[in-house]
Amino acid sequence: MRRILAAASIAAASLAAMSQPAAAEQLWLTMDQVRPFKLETPAKSIVVGNPAIADVTIQDNNNILLFGKAPGLTNIYVFDETGAPSQNLVIRVRTPSSDMLTVHRGVGRTTYNCTTNCEATVTVGDDTEQFETVSSQVESKYGQASSLAQNSDGANN
Repeated sequence: MRRILAAASIAAASLAAMSQPAAAEQLWLTMDQVRPFKLETPAKSIVVGNPAIADVTIQDNNNILLFGKAPGLTNIYVFDETGAPSQNLVIRVRTPSSDMLTVHRGVGRTTYNCTTNCEATVTVGDDTEQFETVSSQVESKYGQASSLAQNSDGANN
């Protein structure tokens, strides 16, 4: 009788262990930055809980790049080659704090990057008008740089 109970206990413990979700590992990312991450086991598929907060670029079955998009909390589940969950990554994305200055004017907020001189930067959560103004300037500058690069390529051909 004791052997039957012991065998049943071992079987129940084994089933419970197999049905447990992957243990969560917490990682901090900085917004607008990439962090390489090595997986414990080769991955067959990866699911991102909230792709507006963080995203993944797969390099190969064992290596991924984690990208912080916006401040917040999400998770990323990694499934192994059998389809079983192998890792649960709890992702916390924070804003870059060093060299950043946040100015509040009433309910409006503007963020500045003060690496050498303080310049307004595009940051999620900033005042909509300021965000759109800075975004427009960045796009305009990028367009000018792309145009110049295309013209110089054409001149070299």
